[in-house]
Amino acid sequence: MFPIHHTFPKEMPIIGRILVDYGELELDLMNCVQVARARDLNSTLKTMFRIRGEASRIQIADALARVPYTALGLGSEFEIMIDSMDHCRKIRNKYAHAYWHDPDMGKALCYVSLEELAKEDVPVNDLTNLTFFYLDEPLLLEQEAYFDFARKFMMYLNYEGRFRSNELEHNSMTAPPMLQKPQFYTWKG
Repeated sequence: MFPIHHTFPKEMPIIGRILVDYGELELDLMNCVQVARARDLNSTLKTMFRIRGEASRIQIADALARVPYTALGLGSEFEIMIDSMDHCRKIRNKYAHAYWHDPDMGKALCYVSLEELAKEDVPVNDLTNLTFFYLDEPLLLEQEAYFDFARKFMMYLNYEGRFRSNELEHNSMTAPPMLQKPQFYTWKG
């Protein structure tokens, strides 16, 4: 393991869970979509996962399921679900495409966004003047809780869609309390 894992033993496991759990969220999203499409798992799975890129998968899910969920009177709930999934994607991508750094010698964890750096028009000739995005354990726990909210909301929408389609006699799931979208970093420097 890289030394950063030993320097920040509380923070790095949370980041790892966020990275791994995003794949579970994509599977939950696919299940939510296939329910709206008369349980057509085969074409839903193949349509969503043949294309590369998390943003594209969310857009495809939106295109496949927005009309059916809206027809069931769940248009605003579907919008919340898509929006929360997209926010989770943004969090995940910041960590998946990051260079982890410890400029303050164990005092604060931060990352550098290599994708954002690569998009800049100015030349990058050295790595000393980078923008550091700092994180702390409370923010990471808030982000992890938001992932949990997104998953529970997707499950609720899945069951509510099945209930309103008369596939279930009742919805055993309740919508989780709404959460504010967490920030992407604690501070930058």
